[in-house]
Amino acid sequence: SLDNDFNISLFRGFLLFIPGLMEAQFRQPTEIQRQTIGFALQGKDVLGAAKTGSGKTLAFLIPVLECLYRQQWTAMDGLGALIISPTRELAYQTFEVLRKVGKNHDFSAGLIIGGKDLKNESEKIHRTNIIICTPGRLLQHMDETAAFHASDLHMLVLDEADRILDMGFADTINAIVENLPKTRQTLLFSATQTKSVKDLARLSLKDPEYVWVHEKAKFSTPATLEQNYVVCELHQKVNMLFSFIRSHLQKKVIVFFACCKEVQYLFRVFCRLRPGMPILALHGKQQQMKRVEVYNDFIKKKNAVLFATDIAARGLDFPAVNWVLQFDCPEDANTYIHRVGRTARYKEGGEALLVLLPSEEKNMLSQLQEKKVPINRIQVNPEKLTSVQQKLEAFLAQEKEQKERAQRCFVSYLRSVYLMKNKDVFDVFQLKLQEYAASLGLAVAPRVRFLNKAQKQRADPGQSSGQGDVAQYEEEKELKSFKAQLRGDRRRSEAQESQSSDEEDDEEEDEEKLQPGPKGLIFGADETEEDEDMRDLDLLTVKRKDVFTENEMAPLKCCDLTLCWSMPLALQMVQQWPPLQRTAVPATEGEEDDCTSGINVEEARERLRREDQEFDKLEYRRKVKEKHRVRLPRPRPRVECASKWALHIKFNNLLD
Repeated sequence: SLDNDFNISLFRGFLLFIPGLMEAQFRQPTEIQRQTIGFALQGKDVLGAAKTGSGKTLAFLIPVLECLYRQQWTAMDGLGALIISPTRELAYQTFEVLRKVGKNHDFSAGLIIGGKDLKNESEKIHRTNIIICTPGRLLQHMDETAAFHASDLHMLVLDEADRILDMGFADTINAIVENLPKTRQTLLFSATQTKSVKDLARLSLKDPEYVWVHEKAKFSTPATLEQNYVVCELHQKVNMLFSFIRSHLQKKVIVFFACCKEVQYLFRVFCRLRPGMPILALHGKQQQMKRVEVYNDFIKKKNAVLFATDIAARGLDFPAVNWVLQFDCPEDANTYIHRVGRTARYKEGGEALLVLLPSEEKNMLSQLQEKKVPINRIQVNPEKLTSVQQKLEAFLAQEKEQKERAQRCFVSYLRSVYLMKNKDVFDVFQLKLQEYAASLGLAVAPRVRFLNKAQKQRADPGQSSGQGDVAQYEEEKELKSFKAQLRGDRRRSEAQESQSSDEEDDEEEDEEKLQPGPKGLIFGADETEEDEDMRDLDLLTVKRKDVFTENEMAPLKCCDLTLCWSMPLALQMVQQWPPLQRTAVPATEGEEDDCTSGINVEEARERLRREDQEFDKLEYRRKVKEKHRVRLPRPRPRVECASKWALHIKFNNLLD
C-alpha cells in the first residue's frame, strides 16, 4: 500500500530512515515527496517538477536508498545509483543530505566533482554503490578510468535538469546516457518545465509518470515569499547596496551578481567599508575547497551577507535566509525564480528585492507576469542612501591592484550585458558608462574595445551578408562560452582551473595574512567600533621585509681564453621592495603642500587621468621599439669577438 499511495502524514514506512530524518528535521513529507516516492518505489520512471524549496532532494534520495536496500545491494555489486547535479555546490549539498538520511544503511557513497584529485577518485570509484557527481567529471571517468563501469546500474537521477541543459551539458548527458544500461530506472527533477527538459525526458525516460505539483497554482513562487522591485540608476546601485546592508544588520542576505569580477571587486571594497556584519563571497573562480568553506560558513552564521553569482542560484539550501537581493537583472524569468528560491523554503517566510535599470523595467516585468510571478514596485528613500563613492575613490588612489580590479569589474559587467540574448531587456548602449565608472571609484572609464567595435558596426550597416553571418556565428559562440564563464560554471581543463583558482586563493591568503588576530576577523562582527578602527589602520600598514642585504658584495668575474682577472666591486645594493610605480606626470607646484592635510579627490582624479594617458603612450612606444628590435639583425656579441681576437694573438705568438 505504501508503494501505491504515499499519502501519509509521517515517514513511518521507512524504519531505517526515521533516525536520520528526525536528525535532519524532516518530520512530514511534502507534496512532491508524497506524489513521487510511490511511483519511484514501483520501478517507474518519474518526471517531477515543483517550486523551489519544496523538498525535491528527499523525493529521490529515499527511493534510491530504499530500492537498493530491498535488492540487498552490497559493495561487491558495484555502482547501483547515479545522481547527476549541475554544479559542485549542489552535488556537495546532496551528498551531505545523503549522509544524514542514510546513516543507518551500509551503502558506500562517493562525491565525484571537479577540483579534486582525479587519481584518488579513480582508485575508489569502482567500490562505490551510490555516486553523486557533476556531468563533466563523470564523463571524464568513463573515458579515462579503466576500472569504472556502469553496466549494473539500477537507478539514474538527474537533479535540476533544466540547469544542466542551460549550462551546455546536453551533449555530455547524451554521451553519459549512451554508456548506461537500457533497463535502468530514471528520475528527472526540475523546478521549471522547459522545452529542453521535455526533449531530454523523451530521450531518457520510458513511459514516465508526470508529477507537476504546482501546475495549477496561481503563482509559480511560494506563497510565503514577499517580492518587490526597485528602479535604480546604474551609478546609484552601489550606494543602494551599501545602504541596504547597513539597514539589515541582523538579517541573513544573499546578493546575486552577473559576473565573477563584480563579486571579487565589490566583496573586497565592502570589507574595507565595514558595513557592520560579516561578508562572504562565492563564485566560480574560487578553488573547490574554498567554495565549500564559504558555503559552510554562511550556513553556520545567523546574520551575514553572501555575494554570489548564479552558481548559488540552483538547488542550494541555505537555512534561514531572510532576504534575496538581485543586484543585477537576471537573464530571464526562470533565473529569477531560482534566485528567489533561496529564501522562503519549506513553508518559511522570506523577502526578495529585484534591482532594475529604467531600460530593463518594462520588458522584464512582462516576462515575470507571463511566468505568474507576483511582484510589486517600491520606492527608495533618497534620504537614507549613503554615498560611498569618495571612499572608493580613495581606496583606488591608494592601491593600484584595487584600481585594476575595478577596471576588470567595469569591463566584465558591460560584456555580460552585451552578451545577453534578450536585447529588449539588456541594451548596453543605453548605459551611462562614465557615471558607472565613477560609482566604482574610477576617475576615468576604461576603454572597452568590443563595445567600440560594436558601435562602429551599428554606425556602418553596409557590410556584406557573408560577413554578417560570420559575425553572428562568432557572437553566438562567444555568448555560450562567456555566459558560462561569468557564472563560474565554465568547464575548463584541470591545469587552467588550478592555475586561476590558485592565483585567486593566493590573493585571498595574502589579504588574510595582513589581518591581525584570528582568521575571519576581517568582517568584525563581534568587535567594538574602536577595535575596528584600530584594526582598519593596521590593515593599511603592510609589513615588508627587505630581501636584499645592504653590505653584500657582488664580485664580478670577467674571463676569456687567455686572460682571467677578478674585479671585486664594493657596491651596496639599495632597492625598495616591492618597487614603487614611477609617475609619468610631473608634480605641479604647490601640490605637495596641498596634500599634507589629506587626499584631494578632484586633483587625484585628474592626475590619474593624465598618468593613464602617459602610460599608454609609453607602452605604445615600448611595443614599437620591440617590433623594430625584432626586425633588425642581431649584432655579434663583444665577448665572442674578443675571444676570437685573443685566439688570433695566441696563435701568432706560438708561430713566433
